[in-house]
Order: sequence, then structure tokens, then C-alpha cells
Amino acid sequence: MTIGLALSYTASSQWVTKKVDNGFDTPYKIAYTNVAKNQWLKLENYNNEISFYIGGVYICDDIVNVDMSFLVNGVYQKYNLLDCYVSDDNETVFFVDNLTTHEMLSSFKSASSVKVRINDTTCKSETYEFKMSGSTSAYNYVVAP
Repeated sequence: MTIGLALSYTASSQWVTKKVDNGFDTPYKIAYTNVAKNQWLKLENYNNEISFYIGGVYICDDIVNVDMSFLVNGVYQKYNLLDCYVSDDNETVFFVDNLTTHEMLSSFKSASSVKVRINDTTCKSETYEFKMSGSTSAYNYVVAP
């Protein structure tokens, strides 16, 4: 008999927005959730593309599949994202390169919460849940010039 390990975390989030100026690149805008346990969602406007990703997690695989389920008006809207990239330090999973053109944009902006399941075949599958209050404002902030 095989027993699988699945962990689940729920975090309360509020979007924080700011402009980043690292002294080298053109300043760019970000929005991120302020979350306990070091997990957070982030939007980043770099060269007019809105990246959407999760950080503060540890993933063993270099490429993972991610299931996202946005709660919109009491109904879950599900998306399966194939071949999401993991950062070199294995602590960030990039969902989409440009949320502006992705089919999940409407769900993202309207959701009251989102569940993110990272399917890591080497280590374990983990599920994270974030409250999505203020997502439309956060998105509009990073999109605006």
C-alpha cells in the first residue's frame, strides 16, 4: 500500500503594490500578496508583460504542472497549466508569462479566493489557498503605465 503526502496551506492575503527600482533596469511595478508562512502570489510588469507566479514554496522538479481553481460567485473555475517553470533556487513557480493575454484573467480579477495545486512528481503535491480581495486593483496597478 502506498500512502501519498499532500499538504494544504490556507493564507489570508491582501495585495501590496509598489514600484521596484533596482538601480540597473528600468523601474517596474509589482503587486504581491502579504501572506504568512512565506508563501505569496505575485504579479510583475516587466517590459509590458504581466508575469504571475507563486513564491516561498519548495519544488524538486524543474518543470511542474499546476492546477488553479478560482472561486468566482460561489463556483470554482478550474485551469490546468502545463509545464510551469521553477526558479533555479526551487522556491518560485512561474504560472504564466503574460496574464494580460491568458484565458484565466477574468477569473483572476473576479475571484474571492484561489486554490493552487503544484504537482511535483519528485517530492510531493502541495495545495495553497489565497484570498483574492483586491485582485482587480492589483492587476490594474501593474498594467497602468
